[in-house]
Amino acid sequence: MPTSNIYPYSVKTSGTKSLLSNHYMLAFFKKFCDTIESRTWKFKRAKNARYKDVDFLKVFFYSEIIGRSIHDTSKMLNDYYLSSKKGRPKLFADGRRKRAIPHQTEVNMYLRNLGLNKARNILQSCLDFQLTEALRLAIISKKINVIVDFTEHPYYGQREDLMIKGTKRQKGTKKMRHYLGFSILSRNVHLYVGLEHVAKGQSKIPIILNFIDHVLDLGFELNYVLMDREFYRAVLLHEIKAKKGNVLIPTKQYKKVRGIIEAYIKGKGNRVRRYTFSSASEAKHRYFQQVYLIIKARRGFTLQGMKQDYRRGKISLEDARKRIFAIMTTKRPKGNIDSWASRTSSFYRRRWLIETGFSDLNRINRRWKSNHDNVRYMDMLVRMLLYNSWKMNRKLIKNTGMKDGKSKKWTLIQNQDYLKQLFFKYEKKSQGVID
Repeated sequence: MPTSNIYPYSVKTSGTKSLLSNHYMLAFFKKFCDTIESRTWKFKRAKNARYKDVDFLKVFFYSEIIGRSIHDTSKMLNDYYLSSKKGRPKLFADGRRKRAIPHQTEVNMYLRNLGLNKARNILQSCLDFQLTEALRLAIISKKINVIVDFTEHPYYGQREDLMIKGTKRQKGTKKMRHYLGFSILSRNVHLYVGLEHVAKGQSKIPIILNFIDHVLDLGFELNYVLMDREFYRAVLLHEIKAKKGNVLIPTKQYKKVRGIIEAYIKGKGNRVRRYTFSSASEAKHRYFQQVYLIIKARRGFTLQGMKQDYRRGKISLEDARKRIFAIMTTKRPKGNIDSWASRTSSFYRRRWLIETGFSDLNRINRRWKSNHDNVRYMDMLVRMLLYNSWKMNRKLIKNTGMKDGKSKKWTLIQNQDYLKQLFFKYEKKSQGVID
């Protein structure tokens, strides 16, 4: 597809094309290659080796861009280069032509040589590069909201070890890989910034706190940390508050929380209530954190309507309780309490960005079924890089459209298509391919 056909008309006529140059679109690919090569210095190839490190990574990276397997991508790129290069191709005795691109088995072997710890460090280094680049381009600000959530990937192999957990939520298997994902939200831009493969029995609290420390070390400031009920721990809220951040998380229906909700239904309490959240009494180290409970109606209901129906006897106390829920935050209310409660509870909906983001990662390419944890980790890394590329480019285009008074859209498919074009332009310079 010609490059000119990828852009919407409003983008082509606004001078935005310069934003989507090789410098912006493929900077993370160069960073990806440089980081891997620096981490694999022990495995440097001989000077007379047929392929360089970047040759293996190009096949892997391009397979993610086009959403095809490494086998199909290797064959496609090899045929393209052999048909475009100058001169007569070298033939072997059996009639085969000398390959220009590594075969699938060679690419897989190269990726497997990267251990899980190296893959984790490579992922963090590349995502940090994108994060600081987004800050430099004013796509995001230093004040960020952190979103934390789990994602499960089904496992169909025979392994029985700490990195493979049990599950009842996957089709065709009772095993899974469990990943803890981190993303940030700033200026309405959602970017992935971290991923951790969680082992069986491994505590998630140190992982979250270490990641927050890492983000703070990069020079960012915390606003909210948005989490689900599975992260409902007093020690976690206490430590995040100590790092000058605030937590926004749904409450569990414990006895005291249930009593506060019932009192509100009966008209004996306010919508926002102060509450002391603590660790279990039998815990070795107890933590206490002052929080504020915000009562919010579920979708399709209103707080006023629910209270009226209860007073008139149309619904029971149990039915009324099912129409509302409570969100907990460590941030102190300010200004008009009702207005602050509505804004804060509505902001929690942004936590779903990480859920929809995981769905977008699956749209980029089908999930790999590799038995090697580090290969799966690298697969997730490239998907996150491509997702962030789309979000950053879309923001740049939107900002340009706001200056012109025109609306400009940039979809994931458009971003992937343009990356394909830039990838081949990049390769033509390095491989000496004729147009």
